[in-house]
Amino acid sequence: MSQFARRISAFLQQHPNGPFWIAFAILNGLVFLPMAWIAKEEASLPLFSIAQNGWSEVMRHLLVWRETADPWRLSAELTLMVALWVWFSSLRRRWVGVAFGLIYGLILLYAVYEAVVVGIYLLEPSFYAQFFLARDALPSLLEHLQATATLYLSGSLLLGGTFALVLALWRLLLWCGARPRFSCLSRSLLTALAVWTLSVISFQQQHSAQPEAVVSSFAFKLWENYRTSKTLYQRIQKLDAPQQGLVYDYRAFPLAQKPDIYLIFVEAYGSVLYQRADFNTSYRDLLRELSAQLQENGWKMVTALSEAPTWGGGSWLSYTTTLFGMHIDQHPQYLELREKYQTERYPSLGVTLHDQGYHYVWLSTLQENYSEEVWEKYTRLLAVDELIRYRDLGYIGPRYGWGPSPPDQWTLHWVHEVLKDKVKQPLFLFTITQNSHYPFAPLPPLAEDWRTLNQPGRDPEAVDPQTIRLATMRANYLQAVEYELRMLTQWILEVGDPNSIFILIGDHQPAGVSRRADGYATPLHILSQDEALIRAFTEYGFVFGLEVTDLQPSLRHEGFYSLFMRILFGRYGIHQLAQPVYLPNGIQLESNETIN
Repeated sequence: MSQFARRISAFLQQHPNGPFWIAFAILNGLVFLPMAWIAKEEASLPLFSIAQNGWSEVMRHLLVWRETADPWRLSAELTLMVALWVWFSSLRRRWVGVAFGLIYGLILLYAVYEAVVVGIYLLEPSFYAQFFLARDALPSLLEHLQATATLYLSGSLLLGGTFALVLALWRLLLWCGARPRFSCLSRSLLTALAVWTLSVISFQQQHSAQPEAVVSSFAFKLWENYRTSKTLYQRIQKLDAPQQGLVYDYRAFPLAQKPDIYLIFVEAYGSVLYQRADFNTSYRDLLRELSAQLQENGWKMVTALSEAPTWGGGSWLSYTTTLFGMHIDQHPQYLELREKYQTERYPSLGVTLHDQGYHYVWLSTLQENYSEEVWEKYTRLLAVDELIRYRDLGYIGPRYGWGPSPPDQWTLHWVHEVLKDKVKQPLFLFTITQNSHYPFAPLPPLAEDWRTLNQPGRDPEAVDPQTIRLATMRANYLQAVEYELRMLTQWILEVGDPNSIFILIGDHQPAGVSRRADGYATPLHILSQDEALIRAFTEYGFVFGLEVTDLQPSLRHEGFYSLFMRILFGRYGIHQLAQPVYLPNGIQLESNETIN
């Protein structure tokens, strides 16, 4: 045995309590470290939070419930397992120590999973939902993030190092806790922690499954995950209900006029722009400048905040929710819809307009390595008349950001040029922009002549979000939003005509630069030169212009379909006095079954 090892052994023999509490504190802190690290912008010491809220809240903040993300909490299962090990010598068997260690390992793995699901995407933990999401989206995510062998090697080394640290600390904790010289004071303190833990989780029960709980219960987290997964499964079974075909039946409302309609989802365009000092002033100044430009050219506009079904990612959930008039917030729900509507048509916004005589086009500019079978499934689900993909564009210039993708300026102008020459019907175009996608850089130039963007050149080097400061990412995000809004304004002024309607809507809040407190709302702008049409939206929470003052969302993405058709038929329908009903929450398919 080396001299260093002998010194460590002697120290542990003389001071069994200190290493015990150090090991316990580190192992306990590791359980909450993933959430605190991911939500580090919200993290704070408990006493700072108390000082801000008043000392009357001291007991609640310290002992029961704390909204900030921090590692200064207590794992119920870890505390109780250690207390049992210390107090009952009959349990000090090798297999018991291994079993307790495996339980702790599961707690730690769940903590990482929960931090990603809740801290990044603001989703409820659901094994059922996240299994399908990881299966379908994770490979694409790693590809777009340009995951290299170095990244995988670094991740493996980090995982191995963490495992070795946890194993060493666990062995030290159990060894110290079994020592005869373990002091009465330490036993009393551990007992107090165990009693406090049992009292809090008995009082809180399911609330101890939430990240805000100071005493966190892994068992209740698993139970709540099971309940959420089962509820989602029941909701998906409800998709077989025939309600949508009855609710979204607009055959009795023929249109006398058919303006071209452009539905543009603006990637990562969230209400966080109003809520943070980093963005608010510059964003509002930009909106006023663009609003003045549009008004000078005869455009009227209204704006509202609409609550999206997803946060930080999952754009397909957001635009499908909007087109289908149904709240779709989980990937398995989307998959079930995709499989169901392969041989029959869902009466979506695009399908309804198609039945009114529109040519329904879906423009997807993201370069994806999907198989033809997958693309065909997407096309059948949306029931489009024409799908225009990246491969159809003939683009040879530099590509940017996520995907990577061509400049949105080029693709929007290109598709308009192509469609105006060959489509003689009224047009309904649906697409989502790409150049404001996380990590918000690099950005293409905004050209005076969009055609000059399609010149051979190298793709700019992608930005690694892990290597840039948060302040830099925020600045990049604001620049990306400015690029998209200036580009869209220029595009509308160049291609729009008096009979066009433009709908610009955010798909979700931006990842990386927003937080849980910012909510799910995204801006929704509607532009037209028909003042009567625009004015009709003000009865439903919209305000004139491009900016809002009330930051409470006045509608939901799933309610937009019925609202838009109600106003469209009211303004341009043959029977203008008869208008279809507005469904603020879309089709309700919630299950009322009891979960056992």
